[in-house]
Amino acid sequence: MEPMKQAWIFGLDGGGTGSRLRAESPEGTFLRAVEGGPLNPRSLGWEGASAALSSLFGALYAQSGLAPEDCLAGCAGIAGVDRKDDTGIMKNLLHKAGGFGADVSLTVYNDSIPALAGAFGKIEGILLIAGTGSIAVGANASGRIVRSGGWGHVIGDEGSAWWVGREGIAAAARFHDRRGPQTSLLSRALAFFKVREAFELIPAVYEAFDKATIARFAIAVAEEREKGDEVSESIFRRAADELALLATSTATRLGQAEREGEIAFAGGFLTNIPRLARDTEARILAALPRHRLVAPRADAVSGACLLARQSLKM
Repeated sequence: MEPMKQAWIFGLDGGGTGSRLRAESPEGTFLRAVEGGPLNPRSLGWEGASAALSSLFGALYAQSGLAPEDCLAGCAGIAGVDRKDDTGIMKNLLHKAGGFGADVSLTVYNDSIPALAGAFGKIEGILLIAGTGSIAVGANASGRIVRSGGWGHVIGDEGSAWWVGREGIAAAARFHDRRGPQTSLLSRALAFFKVREAFELIPAVYEAFDKATIARFAIAVAEEREKGDEVSESIFRRAADELALLATSTATRLGQAEREGEIAFAGGFLTNIPRLARDTEARILAALPRHRLVAPRADAVSGACLLARQSLKM
């Protein structure tokens, strides 16, 4: 497409399983959006993240006719980016991938921050996110930001799709060994991984290890819960406990536990399993009776665009 003269800003939501890049006018008019693969440098490495960014911006320019010299500002929320050193590296990669000059205002956050801004239209409130992983992020009116969770699948991600899937497979193995109660999850695990014997689960899980695959097994656990499997019920009860704790601990650290406040849910796992959402909400509101659950106003990429526009006013 031929380049066009149009001032623009962008928001980027770079997650562990996919990414979205959105261009808007400085006033907020939608111009173009493109999607791509994962952007987490913890799993891709910095070279992989750089290649993913180049692919995204290449697609944006090809489809929109926007020119890098007309970009005024951008904001990126990137999974796995938490430290100041990380944000500095990512800013450099964004400048290179987008072909931006040094005068373009670029801000980089962990992906939970633009999600918070999108959910509430400002950086204030508590957002509980449970997809493949889990995290809660919150901010108060004084501008203090805290997060709970987000430690990754090895030492955290409690209550997430990954965690439920892993707990389900572990329960299947325990039943096979007669170390745990009977559960239909054993037959579901064999079918899911397309194996005949329980011990075949070992190579099926480990030789081609993939977090997303383990997370998808959480749907089988949810289905068995609805059929009355007590082990699956127990797993989801604990998931709701853990997710609620992410939100309530965030409120406590913000000094908001005894005050009025708003909480929103995000993430495909939490928002697409109504029973889990209801159970989690009930636990949160029992601990934080002055809070209320609200629907998110917008998504993370919209939140990133909002933060990019705000950076122009600073």
